[in-house]
Amino acid sequence: MKTATSFGGPFILLPHRLAGEWSEALGDRPDTDQGLYGEVCKGTGTSFMSLIPFRGIEVLRISDVPHDLNWVPFHTGGLVIQCDFADSLEQLLDFVAAVAETEIWEERLEMNLDDTAIRIMDSCGFDGDGQPKIDVFLKPGKYRVEAGYAESETVGATIFRLSRLDSGE
Repeated sequence: MKTATSFGGPFILLPHRLAGEWSEALGDRPDTDQGLYGEVCKGTGTSFMSLIPFRGIEVLRISDVPHDLNWVPFHTGGLVIQCDFADSLEQLLDFVAAVAETEIWEERLEMNLDDTAIRIMDSCGFDGDGQPKIDVFLKPGKYRVEAGYAESETVGATIFRLSRLDSGE
């Protein structure tokens, strides 16, 4: 399992090759009300996620809550997990694996991934900032991204499920 941490802002999922350009486009003082960072922050509130155009592709904004994100491969894509509470990592993973097979999804969108190297990071992150980032490899194609919140008496988590639609499976 891979983990990304936050400086306090929303997380993004984008092609690894554009991570440096993203950071440069934000500038030294990102403003929550304008520019690229304003675009990222405007999607916050009740929505789990949104797509932001950047350099001819769509960047996925996921979760404006600054809790760590975890990545777990799942079927033809993966799960991004943001834990609110759990007694153990094993308990969290068992819960999420079971819930991800159900229809908990409150939001859905589709996006194209043309790159295979993907990075999940704080939207204000940059190489060398000391914050862990998630680097994964996915097959290019069209993906459905679904998001929802689920909890039991012992576990609570926001879950994002990425599923490749044109996988032939």
